[in-house]
Amino acid sequence: MDFAFTEEQTSLREATRDLLARHHAAPVPGDAEHDPKLWQALAELGALGLPFAEDVGGMGAGPVEAVAVALELGKAGVRAPYAESLTATQLLCSDEGFDDLATAAIEGTRLVVPALYEPSRAWSPTPVGVTATAGSLAGIRAAIPYAAASPAVVTTACVGDAVEIYALDAPTFAGATVDLAGQEARAIPGGAAHVQRALNLGTLVLAAEALGAMEAALGLTVDYLKTRKQFGVPLMRFQTLTQRAADMYTSLELARSAVYFLAMTLAENPDDDTAVSRVKVIVGKAGRHVGQEAVQLHGGIGMTAEYAVGHHLARITAIEHTYGDTRFHLAKQARHVKDNDSRDLLS
Repeated sequence: MDFAFTEEQTSLREATRDLLARHHAAPVPGDAEHDPKLWQALAELGALGLPFAEDVGGMGAGPVEAVAVALELGKAGVRAPYAESLTATQLLCSDEGFDDLATAAIEGTRLVVPALYEPSRAWSPTPVGVTATAGSLAGIRAAIPYAAASPAVVTTACVGDAVEIYALDAPTFAGATVDLAGQEARAIPGGAAHVQRALNLGTLVLAAEALGAMEAALGLTVDYLKTRKQFGVPLMRFQTLTQRAADMYTSLELARSAVYFLAMTLAENPDDDTAVSRVKVIVGKAGRHVGQEAVQLHGGIGMTAEYAVGHHLARITAIEHTYGDTRFHLAKQARHVKDNDSRDLLS
């Protein structure tokens, strides 16, 4: 199967790379701050509307193009709410129509993010403690990304056994938390299947960003092994270290194939959450391997807050725990394994 980008997709990657080079700031420890200038530049590039139809204001492209942008974000170590914005925009666009907030998000005039986490609860795409009665919400959403930028949010709530979607244009935040009681919200067409479709897109984009971060971490490691000397010779002359770098490359390429395959899968069937869980497991394991090995092979400098490799590992780790960690998706995959004969290997 051909995983190569087309000429147009390659041009998009190059344009994104040039844009990030102009707007890139050195990463700092802690939560990322929203950069309005970078965000508007991404909107002018069309990156915020790549997977969405033209009648919404999008580019009418697809998930593969969104992956091309996310790869460069991860590789440059630039923190931006790209996956979050695409997830929220997808929630606002259903088969029944779209909300005007989606167009504002695509144009970059409003930052819109999903609010899908509940405090002190494990990740679940189905709301547990958030309910809606006659359009009034009750419950708390926590860990809202980029809450300091006062974004609009899209959340979900249970109405009986059904899941409904709601948009909040001007929520009141308490840190990164929103108490939904008393907030002005409006219902958005769509149910549980539409929520899963949005999570599929967001997870793909996050996996692509993690892939870009892995590329950067491996590149830094190889350069370090080539230039750093021990006992008068470059570290790359030590066979064990080069073998470990080769193992990192193997994990990276496995993750790359998985991400590209998922992008093409979602382009054909945006509701295929089984493929999403499979990629989440592969990228989670590969990212942990590549990131940790990169720090280890750098030695002491890899542990410093000033060096980029640690920032890449931190971002890869954060992505692994977003929208369900590796164990969550591995368990989800296991539930699809059935009707297989068992064998007693000791008899």
